[in-house]
Amino acid sequence: MAQWTKREYSKGEIDRVGARLLPWWTEPVAVTTPDIGRDYRVVQNWRTSHAFPLNTFQMGLRQRAAKIESGVIVAQRLKRFSSLMNKLKREPAMKLSQMQDLGGCRAIVSSVSAVDSLFDLYRGSGATGSEEGTLKYDDYIREPKPDGYRGIHVVGRYHARNDAYESWNGQRIEIQLRTRLQHAFATAVETVTTFTLTPLKFGGGPADWRRFFSLMGSAIAIREGTALVEGTPTNRGDLVSELRDAAKLLKVRQRLRAWTQAMKEPPRQSLKGAKWLLLVLDVSANTIKVIGYANRIKASEAVADIEKSGPSGTLDAVLVWVKSFRDLRKAYPNYYADTTEFLEFLTEATTR
Repeated sequence: MAQWTKREYSKGEIDRVGARLLPWWTEPVAVTTPDIGRDYRVVQNWRTSHAFPLNTFQMGLRQRAAKIESGVIVAQRLKRFSSLMNKLKREPAMKLSQMQDLGGCRAIVSSVSAVDSLFDLYRGSGATGSEEGTLKYDDYIREPKPDGYRGIHVVGRYHARNDAYESWNGQRIEIQLRTRLQHAFATAVETVTTFTLTPLKFGGGPADWRRFFSLMGSAIAIREGTALVEGTPTNRGDLVSELRDAAKLLKVRQRLRAWTQAMKEPPRQSLKGAKWLLLVLDVSANTIKVIGYANRIKASEAVADIEKSGPSGTLDAVLVWVKSFRDLRKAYPNYYADTTEFLEFLTEATTR
């Protein structure tokens, strides 16, 4: 138990620090905080205190997924400091203590029916009184977002069955359930967001890119037999025609392939014995570095050193745990700009 971080600050203090850091993050040159180091430690403690409940939810997800099909990819991550601050920037009314996805895990399965079966295991159990008390869910497969994103999100609240673990009671964890195609779509959106430096993933960015992904969302819906994205052609011929034109206009294939080629895969030899992997993406140089750590605390300290550079830094870091290096690339392909599966489907979707 000693290895897991416990919350050291009140939720009121966590919210005050979040509010104090927001102006600094939004306008770092014009605004300073009295003690950025101390404020960062508060946020870091709150964030890393989700690691223990996240691990619990991840194990529960893995156990359920094994009942559905073999080869399910399961991964977990704590929300990056930059992502956390950007979310507060997008939603200034949100309090840091109320953020429900500081810890998240996901399962990637073969089909919509597999997603539904996995989701049924959460709804069927109710999980009330267990360590994975279910809080709420959003079904973006039946009701896809306007940008084309789909998947099912389950938010659970940790509830200890043993008094020794009560310190983590109430921590919220988000679980994402996706098909391979839905995951490929989300990966492509994150890749374009990263390399174009636009908030495409969050409903912003250029209108032509937003339209392209809405069309792709409907193309995936046709393939999977689910709801089309509102505002896209209902006639398949019209959809294919517009999607083809949009892909050509944006040079989607050329751009995504170029970004993929720009990334370098780290040698697996250097990751032997690592339990925690630090992914450092240098957007300006189009390179990725993966550093393996056996000690979670040292890994967290390395992340902190990068994050303290603030929003103007060119490095983007995330600390992840997955079962193997192969699963790392499959679960976090956006860090490698690996959009191969997305491009393969784009070709299929635009071929009459």
